[in-house]
Amino acid sequence: MIDVVLNQGRDKSVRRRHPWVLSGAVASVTGGEQPGGWARVSTAKGEVLGFGHYSPHSSLRVRMLSFGDQVVGDDLVTARIAAAVGRRRTNPLLSGTDAVRLVNAEGDGLPGLVVDQYGDVVVAKLVAVGMHARRDLVADALRTATGAASGYERGDSQAARREGVATHQGALWGEAPKSPFEIDERGRRYRVDVVDGQKTGFYLDQRDSRDLVESLASGRRVLDLFAYTGGFSVAAAKGGAESVTLVESSATAIALAEANLAANAPGLSARLDRADVHQLLREYDGQYDMLIVDTPPLSRHKRDLSKATRAYKDSLLFALKRAAPGAYVLAFACSHTVGPDLFGKVVFGASLDAECPLRILRTLGVPMDHPVSIDHPEGAYLTGLLLQSA
Repeated sequence: MIDVVLNQGRDKSVRRRHPWVLSGAVASVTGGEQPGGWARVSTAKGEVLGFGHYSPHSSLRVRMLSFGDQVVGDDLVTARIAAAVGRRRTNPLLSGTDAVRLVNAEGDGLPGLVVDQYGDVVVAKLVAVGMHARRDLVADALRTATGAASGYERGDSQAARREGVATHQGALWGEAPKSPFEIDERGRRYRVDVVDGQKTGFYLDQRDSRDLVESLASGRRVLDLFAYTGGFSVAAAKGGAESVTLVESSATAIALAEANLAANAPGLSARLDRADVHQLLREYDGQYDMLIVDTPPLSRHKRDLSKATRAYKDSLLFALKRAAPGAYVLAFACSHTVGPDLFGKVVFGASLDAECPLRILRTLGVPMDHPVSIDHPEGAYLTGLLLQSA
């Protein structure tokens, strides 16, 4: 057991059950500094506050898994994986799809672990050294809990550098998946690439918003920006859209989008443009009755915030210039640093400059398989609005 003692007055966040102990809060470390080892976190006066995984190279020095003085171990990780999978299995709001998030890091009490399931393939990202050091344990727990034929680990070079470990990608059990392969999301069929695609292969966090698009798209001309593999475009097509225009800069992603549209709506009038959204929007003409602006993460750190908000506004501004009267607009920001209040101001500024008054119809966010711990507000990264032009 590694003993981590906090500086005087730096124990408040841990007492409030926040799962991150920052390096600047640490006064001393004894008992070795094994990367990923269990650490007992105590105050300067010796009071035990909890236990977590130690990361000597990261600014997040300890990721807490439990609070209080009761000693815990690896059995806790196994039990929490089983519990997280069990919650998804019994949740009626997650029916009708064979692709779900099984573990959502801090939201499931497992910092540094993200796991998605696509059909009979489980895909895991071990983004903290504590989970990296327990790769075999995590794999065994997931295999037991899911019964899936294969498990695959996605590498994350940025996290590996931060944690001081080697990037690892490959099979956890069974055979490595032959990618891309097809999933079924409430009647929408998507080909996903879990080996080289973004995130773990698909944006499962937008499932509820895709359901919403399908319910509203009938007879509408749809513009899907930053479309990736066409998740929203397929939903619009299944909902009876008159036409779909899709814009994506990645050649690989747009090829999958074309295949997804062909599989779901072969007779649809569709235009697929491989281009930079910001540049192309300035050249587009015509109007659309539904616009989806799902901008990628632009602000992973507070230092990026000013630049990110300008980019969000720019995307929305030129999109709104193409909005027909009564058009639905789905706008998203994918960063915990851009919360609802700030994003609302960005949307207001874009609406004002585009001379396109908007009504807010609904706030949008992640589905129920992406829980956020109330102790860890940084986990709330997706902010969205359903709007309608006047």
